[in-house]
Amino acid sequence: MTDNEFRFTVELLREYSAASLSNATELVEEASLLYEQGHVARAYFLAVASIEEIGKALLAFDAQGRNLADSAVTAKLRRAMEDHSQKIAAAFSPMLLSNPNTREVLMPVIDLMIHLTLGREPSMYADILYAESKVQLPRSIVRDVASKDCIRLSRDCLSNARKYLAETPRDRTRVEDQLFAMKLEQFKKIFNKQDFWWYYIAQCEIGNRDFAASVITYQREYLSKGNSFERTNRNGSDPPILSSS
Repeated sequence: MTDNEFRFTVELLREYSAASLSNATELVEEASLLYEQGHVARAYFLAVASIEEIGKALLAFDAQGRNLADSAVTAKLRRAMEDHSQKIAAAFSPMLLSNPNTREVLMPVIDLMIHLTLGREPSMYADILYAESKVQLPRSIVRDVASKDCIRLSRDCLSNARKYLAETPRDRTRVEDQLFAMKLEQFKKIFNKQDFWWYYIAQCEIGNRDFAASVITYQREYLSKGNSFERTNRNGSDPPILSSS
Protein backbone atom coordinates (compact mmCIF):
# COMPACT_ATOMS: atom_id res chain seq x y z
CA MET A 1 0.00 0.00 0.00
CA THR A 2 1.34 3.43 -0.93
CA ASP A 3 1.02 6.47 1.30
CA ASN A 4 -1.70 7.87 -0.97
CA GLU A 5 -3.67 4.63 -0.80
CA PHE A 6 -3.84 4.61 2.99
CA ARG A 7 -7.29 4.99 4.57
CA PHE A 8 -8.31 5.04 8.21
CA THR A 9 -10.72 2.39 9.44
CA VAL A 10 -12.98 2.50 12.48
CA GLU A 11 -10.95 -0.31 14.05
CA LEU A 12 -7.65 1.50 13.48
CA LEU A 13 -9.01 4.78 14.84
CA ARG A 14 -10.44 3.02 17.88
CA GLU A 15 -7.07 1.40 18.57
CA TYR A 16 -5.24 4.69 17.97
CA SER A 17 -7.55 6.57 20.33
CA ALA A 18 -7.01 4.03 23.11
CA ALA A 19 -3.24 3.96 22.56
CA SER A 20 -2.97 7.75 22.56
CA LEU A 21 -4.95 8.01 25.80
CA SER A 22 -2.80 5.33 27.43
CA ASN A 23 0.36 7.11 26.32
CA ALA A 24 -1.01 10.43 27.62
CA THR A 25 -1.52 8.83 31.03
CA GLU A 26 2.08 7.59 31.11
CA LEU A 27 3.43 10.96 29.97
CA VAL A 28 1.68 12.98 32.68
CA GLU A 29 2.87 10.52 35.34
CA GLU A 30 6.43 10.87 34.06
CA ALA A 31 6.01 14.66 33.99
CA SER A 32 5.00 14.59 37.66
CA LEU A 33 8.07 12.54 38.58
CA LEU A 34 10.37 14.95 36.75
CA TYR A 35 8.71 17.94 38.42
CA GLU A 36 9.18 16.39 41.86
CA GLN A 37 12.89 16.01 41.10
CA GLY A 38 13.18 19.66 40.10
CA HIS A 39 13.37 19.10 36.34
CA VAL A 40 10.81 21.80 35.63
CA ALA A 41 11.42 22.34 31.90
CA ARG A 42 11.42 18.62 31.06
CA ALA A 43 8.26 18.15 33.14
CA TYR A 44 6.57 20.92 31.16
CA PHE A 45 7.64 19.30 27.88
CA LEU A 46 6.09 15.96 28.83
CA ALA A 47 2.93 17.57 30.20
CA VAL A 48 2.38 19.38 26.88
CA ALA A 49 3.08 16.12 25.03
CA SER A 50 0.47 14.45 27.23
CA ILE A 51 -2.11 17.11 26.33
CA GLU A 52 -1.38 16.64 22.62
CA GLU A 53 -1.81 12.87 22.98
CA ILE A 54 -5.18 13.46 24.66
CA GLY A 55 -6.14 15.63 21.69
CA LYS A 56 -5.13 12.86 19.29
CA ALA A 57 -7.25 10.37 21.23
CA LEU A 58 -10.28 12.65 20.92
CA LEU A 59 -9.67 13.44 17.24
CA ALA A 60 -9.41 9.71 16.49
CA PHE A 61 -12.63 9.08 18.42
CA ASP A 62 -14.58 11.83 16.67
CA ALA A 63 -13.28 10.70 13.26
CA GLN A 64 -14.97 7.31 13.59
CA GLY A 65 -18.27 8.80 12.41
CA ARG A 66 -16.86 10.29 9.21
CA ASN A 67 -16.64 9.01 5.63
CA LEU A 68 -13.34 7.17 6.00
CA ALA A 69 -13.33 5.96 2.39
CA ASP A 70 -12.85 9.57 1.22
CA SER A 71 -9.19 10.45 0.56
CA ALA A 72 -9.88 14.09 1.50
CA VAL A 73 -11.10 12.97 4.94
CA THR A 74 -7.93 10.91 5.40
CA ALA A 75 -5.74 13.87 4.47
CA LYS A 76 -7.66 16.21 6.77
CA LEU A 77 -7.41 13.81 9.70
CA ARG A 78 -3.70 13.29 9.23
CA ARG A 79 -3.08 17.04 9.16
CA ALA A 80 -5.20 17.53 12.28
CA MET A 81 -3.32 14.85 14.18
CA GLU A 82 0.00 16.50 13.31
CA ASP A 83 -1.01 20.07 14.17
CA HIS A 84 -0.35 21.57 17.64
CA SER A 85 -3.38 23.89 17.60
CA GLN A 86 -5.92 21.27 16.61
CA LYS A 87 -4.65 18.63 19.04
CA ILE A 88 -4.63 21.08 21.93
CA ALA A 89 -8.07 22.47 21.04
CA ALA A 90 -9.41 18.90 20.92
CA ALA A 91 -7.83 18.06 24.28
CA PHE A 92 -9.43 21.04 26.01
CA SER A 93 -12.86 20.82 24.36
CA PRO A 94 -14.45 18.40 26.88
CA MET A 95 -13.23 20.59 29.76
CA LEU A 96 -14.62 23.75 28.18
CA LEU A 97 -17.94 22.04 27.55
CA SER A 98 -18.35 20.65 31.06
CA ASN A 99 -16.98 23.41 33.30
CA PRO A 100 -19.86 25.13 35.14
CA ASN A 101 -17.71 28.18 35.87
CA THR A 102 -16.94 30.48 32.99
CA ARG A 103 -15.01 33.72 33.04
CA GLU A 104 -13.05 33.25 36.28
CA VAL A 105 -11.96 29.70 35.50
CA LEU A 106 -11.80 29.63 31.72
CA MET A 107 -9.71 32.73 30.98
CA PRO A 108 -6.54 31.43 32.71
CA VAL A 109 -7.09 28.05 31.04
CA ILE A 110 -7.61 29.63 27.63
CA ASP A 111 -4.54 31.85 28.05
CA LEU A 112 -2.35 28.83 28.78
CA MET A 113 -4.04 26.83 26.02
CA ILE A 114 -3.09 29.46 23.43
CA HIS A 115 0.50 29.52 24.70
CA LEU A 116 0.69 25.72 24.41
CA THR A 117 -0.09 25.90 20.68
CA LEU A 118 3.28 27.56 20.13
CA GLY A 119 4.83 24.15 20.71
CA ARG A 120 6.80 22.46 23.43
CA GLU A 121 10.24 22.59 21.77
CA PRO A 122 11.57 25.64 23.71
CA SER A 123 11.18 23.63 26.93
CA MET A 124 13.45 20.87 25.60
CA TYR A 125 16.06 22.38 23.30
CA ALA A 126 18.69 25.10 23.57
CA ASP A 127 18.21 27.81 20.96
CA ILE A 128 19.67 31.06 19.69
CA LEU A 129 17.63 34.26 19.83
CA TYR A 130 19.09 35.85 16.73
CA ALA A 131 17.51 39.25 17.27
CA GLU A 132 19.33 39.47 20.61
CA SER A 133 22.44 37.40 19.74
CA LYS A 134 21.66 35.37 22.84
CA VAL A 135 21.62 31.67 23.71
CA GLN A 136 18.43 30.47 25.38
CA LEU A 137 18.24 27.42 27.65
CA PRO A 138 14.97 25.65 28.54
CA ARG A 139 15.47 26.12 32.28
CA SER A 140 15.66 29.88 31.77
CA ILE A 141 12.23 30.18 30.15
CA VAL A 142 10.00 27.60 31.89
CA ARG A 143 8.84 28.80 35.30
CA ASP A 144 8.02 26.41 38.12
CA VAL A 145 4.40 27.58 38.24
CA ALA A 146 3.96 27.09 34.47
CA SER A 147 5.21 23.53 34.70
CA LYS A 148 2.99 22.79 37.70
CA ASP A 149 -0.07 24.33 36.02
CA CYS A 150 0.56 22.39 32.83
CA ILE A 151 0.73 19.08 34.70
CA ARG A 152 -2.52 19.94 36.51
CA LEU A 153 -4.21 20.86 33.24
CA SER A 154 -3.03 17.65 31.63
CA ARG A 155 -4.65 15.66 34.45
CA ASP A 156 -7.85 17.70 34.11
CA CYS A 157 -7.91 17.16 30.34
CA LEU A 158 -7.34 13.44 30.87
CA SER A 159 -10.20 13.14 33.34
CA ASN A 160 -12.60 15.06 31.10
CA ALA A 161 -11.49 13.13 28.00
CA ARG A 162 -12.19 9.78 29.65
CA LYS A 163 -15.68 10.95 30.59
CA TYR A 164 -16.28 12.31 27.08
CA LEU A 165 -15.12 9.09 25.42
CA ALA A 166 -17.34 7.01 27.69
CA GLU A 167 -20.50 9.09 27.29
CA THR A 168 -20.47 10.81 23.87
CA PRO A 169 -22.18 9.26 20.82
CA ARG A 170 -20.18 9.21 17.59
CA ASP A 171 -22.91 10.89 15.52
CA ARG A 172 -21.63 14.15 14.05
CA THR A 173 -23.63 17.39 13.94
CA ARG A 174 -23.74 19.73 10.96
CA VAL A 175 -21.59 22.37 12.67
CA GLU A 176 -19.04 19.74 13.67
CA ASP A 177 -18.79 18.77 10.00
CA GLN A 178 -18.37 22.45 9.09
CA LEU A 179 -15.60 22.85 11.66
CA PHE A 180 -13.90 19.71 10.36
CA ALA A 181 -14.01 21.13 6.82
CA MET A 182 -12.58 24.51 7.87
CA LYS A 183 -9.12 25.29 6.51
CA LEU A 184 -6.35 24.84 9.07
CA GLU A 185 -5.06 28.41 8.73
CA GLN A 186 -8.55 29.79 9.29
CA PHE A 187 -8.99 27.66 12.40
CA LYS A 188 -5.61 28.81 13.78
CA LYS A 189 -6.53 32.43 13.12
CA ILE A 190 -9.71 32.07 15.18
CA PHE A 191 -8.14 29.90 17.89
CA ASN A 192 -5.35 32.41 18.56
CA LYS A 193 -7.67 35.43 18.53
CA GLN A 194 -8.52 36.69 22.02
CA ASP A 195 -11.73 38.26 20.71
CA PHE A 196 -13.04 34.79 19.81
CA TRP A 197 -12.50 33.55 23.35
CA TRP A 198 -14.42 36.52 24.79
CA TYR A 199 -17.21 35.56 22.39
CA TYR A 200 -17.06 31.89 23.44
CA ILE A 201 -17.15 32.76 27.15
CA ALA A 202 -20.15 35.03 26.53
CA GLN A 203 -21.87 32.10 24.82
CA CYS A 204 -21.04 29.80 27.74
CA GLU A 205 -22.50 32.31 30.18
CA ILE A 206 -25.87 32.11 28.43
CA GLY A 207 -25.75 28.31 28.24
CA ASN A 208 -24.39 27.81 24.70
CA ARG A 209 -21.30 25.63 25.21
CA ASP A 210 -21.06 24.11 21.74
CA PHE A 211 -17.46 24.90 20.74
CA ALA A 212 -17.92 23.97 17.07
CA ALA A 213 -21.02 26.16 16.77
CA SER A 214 -19.17 29.08 18.38
CA VAL A 215 -16.25 28.80 15.95
CA ILE A 216 -18.51 28.65 12.89
CA THR A 217 -20.75 31.51 14.06
CA TYR A 218 -17.78 33.70 15.04
CA GLN A 219 -16.17 33.13 11.66
CA ARG A 220 -19.38 34.03 9.83
CA GLU A 221 -20.54 36.98 11.94
CA TYR A 222 -17.27 38.57 13.03
CA LEU A 223 -14.05 37.41 11.36
CA SER A 224 -15.36 37.29 7.79
CA LYS A 225 -16.89 40.77 8.20
CA GLY A 226 -13.89 42.31 9.95
CA ASN A 227 -15.97 42.86 13.08
CA SER A 228 -14.93 42.55 16.73
CA PHE A 229 -17.17 40.89 19.31
CA GLU A 230 -15.78 43.06 22.11
CA ARG A 231 -16.35 46.27 20.15
CA THR A 232 -19.86 45.22 19.10
CA ASN A 233 -20.68 44.15 22.64
CA ARG A 234 -19.53 47.49 24.06
CA ASN A 235 -21.97 49.15 21.67
CA GLY A 236 -24.82 47.21 23.26
CA SER A 237 -25.61 44.71 20.51
CA ASP A 238 -26.62 41.17 21.38
CA PRO A 239 -24.32 38.39 20.14
CA PRO A 240 -25.68 36.48 17.13
CA ILE A 241 -27.55 33.24 17.64
CA LEU A 242 -25.33 30.19 17.28
CA SER A 243 -25.48 28.06 14.16
CA SER A 244 -27.87 25.17 14.74
CA SER A 245 -26.60 21.62 15.00
